[in-house]
Amino acid sequence: MGNRDEPLSGTLASHLPRSLKRLWVLPVLLLLVFLVYPLIRLTATAWTADTLNALLDSTLWQVVLLASAQAMLSVGLSLLIGIPIARVLFTYQFLGRGFILALVTIPFVLPTVVVALGFRSLFGDSIPNGLLLVVIAHAYINIAVVIRLVGAQWSTLDRRMEVIAATLGAGPMRIFSTITLPALRNSIVLASAVVFIFSFSSLGIVVVLGDGSGTRTLEQVLLRSTSVLLDFPTALAAAILQLVVVGVVFVISARVSRNEPRAKIILERARIRGPQAAFVVTATCLVAVTLVLAPIASIFGASVSSSGGLTTGWWSGLANFDNARIGSPLEALGRSVGLALFTSVIAAILGGAIAIAVMSRKGIVATLALIPLGVSAVTLGLGILLAFSRGLLDLRGTGALIPITHALIAVPIVVAVATPSLRTIDPRRYFVALSLGAVPLRAWWTAFGTAFSGVMLAAGGLAAAVSLGEFGAATLLSRTDAPTVPVQIARLLSKPGESAFATAAVLSVILVVLTMSLLLIVDRIASRRVFT
Repeated sequence: MGNRDEPLSGTLASHLPRSLKRLWVLPVLLLLVFLVYPLIRLTATAWTADTLNALLDSTLWQVVLLASAQAMLSVGLSLLIGIPIARVLFTYQFLGRGFILALVTIPFVLPTVVVALGFRSLFGDSIPNGLLLVVIAHAYINIAVVIRLVGAQWSTLDRRMEVIAATLGAGPMRIFSTITLPALRNSIVLASAVVFIFSFSSLGIVVVLGDGSGTRTLEQVLLRSTSVLLDFPTALAAAILQLVVVGVVFVISARVSRNEPRAKIILERARIRGPQAAFVVTATCLVAVTLVLAPIASIFGASVSSSGGLTTGWWSGLANFDNARIGSPLEALGRSVGLALFTSVIAAILGGAIAIAVMSRKGIVATLALIPLGVSAVTLGLGILLAFSRGLLDLRGTGALIPITHALIAVPIVVAVATPSLRTIDPRRYFVALSLGAVPLRAWWTAFGTAFSGVMLAAGGLAAAVSLGEFGAATLLSRTDAPTVPVQIARLLSKPGESAFATAAVLSVILVVLTMSLLLIVDRIASRRVFT
């Protein structure tokens, strides 16, 4: 019958109801039609002799170098800020630790255009748009990656070597550089690779905060080549180079961290002892809270202030904001919410089918679902547009292109939610239900129904959050007269005047509230239904 520690994919996979065993075909078909086929169509359409010329163009390679340099600086600043915070949060036990850990994760889930607006509002003209502001914004978004990955490994280190070194007279910096840092190598390399990829393929931050010359990325080139210049060979060349760079970074990080030494698990975090430790913990937490909240508070402040002082006029006047070239903010808000709901339905269905495939040990599903990790949102959006814009497959008038693309972007997150949650369920409940006379499908639902529905709800909620803040694909796929909220914010920030900036701030505050509410709901679903 198996035990609780036995993998779900072993015993139960061979006893799935026959009707569910075939369900893995659904996500495979959906991913082949809406993910693989558009990418093949894009490659077939854009691959010409001009594409090869574009790949050899020095201008494109200059963008690669500039984006790589910017990404390396972003990695360095993210590590500089994130590692000290990770040490405090994952090696000390203190009141409020969980709250601080959740707080420093917020920047990673915020829409990039909202983060960009926060830094523009925070710094004003004291730091001009350009490389420095882009690097700071990228570090702000990605410190959660460093803290989570490095901190998780830090909490498992055997600290006896550090204690021995201290008793022999080694100072804190010497202990860290010779003992702790080598033991953290694997997590630091992995975090650096993830931050590099996010920064290298950045779009929203670069569009809003960049200076247009020294901060360009391939994602920006791809978007401009498709939506402005209609230069598909250059767009494909940029997509190919971006995929190559991402692949190289992953390979290098895997090789560097391959021989990482094994660590021993420490079950309890250290208590704060002595005034020096108390000062370090308190100061680090205060810095972390200030770093996270300053841009968010700045956005809120911009939404309730004007040249004449505090005001609520920007909020009350949101419905009356009239600019024919930008569009109505309320209409954009309603449109984004509607698209997010549509996306959540698609992702919930796809997430449920992927969960069944995981239980059926169908590796092809997980392989296909991870493709969006290596493909930019703009590239995927362009492939969707080319594949479903003519003939019987013309979906432009249905309003489905953006939700489909957003659901695909969220698919890797769905896999991350579905796989561990379903693998930890005790399969004995299924066999007990069978022994009591339940038909296989009824027995399966008795054992796994709660977790399965939780996976679908969590997948839908995460996808909705992704949809609300996604900028790249929405910029390409949304009509000029029908922008989403992130696109609307970027348009407002490109216009001069206090009114446009304040309206963008109001929309950003609303977007922050909606995104965080969704994530809190997903977290509650996960804790009560998926992981229990």
